[in-house]
Amino acid sequence: MLKPRSLLRGDITYDVAKDSDANILHELGYRDQKIRFFTYLYRNRELIKSLITTHLGLASQNSCHLVDVEDWIHGSFNVCIRADVFDSTGAVGRQVMIRFPLPYRIGEYFCPGNADEKVRCEVGTYTWLKENCPTVPIPRLYGYGLSSGKTVSLSFILPPI
Repeated sequence: MLKPRSLLRGDITYDVAKDSDANILHELGYRDQKIRFFTYLYRNRELIKSLITTHLGLASQNSCHLVDVEDWIHGSFNVCIRADVFDSTGAVGRQVMIRFPLPYRIGEYFCPGNADEKVRCEVGTYTWLKENCPTVPIPRLYGYGLSSGKTVSLSFILPPI
């Protein structure tokens, strides 16, 4: 009897895999790739805080705190990391999310540039919705960045936190 193999959301047996329409061989790599990517993000927490600080126009990185990995939210294509932003009294004044495309789910490794294209399309969608459908509620976009290092901060048009 073959042992079950781990996927992103549970285990799978050979009997189930052979009857599946999904590319199980491809999906078998997702779990390890997720662990590697989340580890990369975790090790770069200070850089992430710096990005948040810059985009929100905060005075110090001490003005925000990233939640623990267990509280990160991820779906099929993105991971969202919540940051608690402190006001001048030290109380949590606002919570914001920073979102990263999951490179192993969008084909970034075999087709570099997919993550940047995803971000550009989403920013374009936000912009279009804001201009053409102002009554549709959308999250506030504070800024974005691309793999080239190019970042755009929209904090100059936002009210201060």
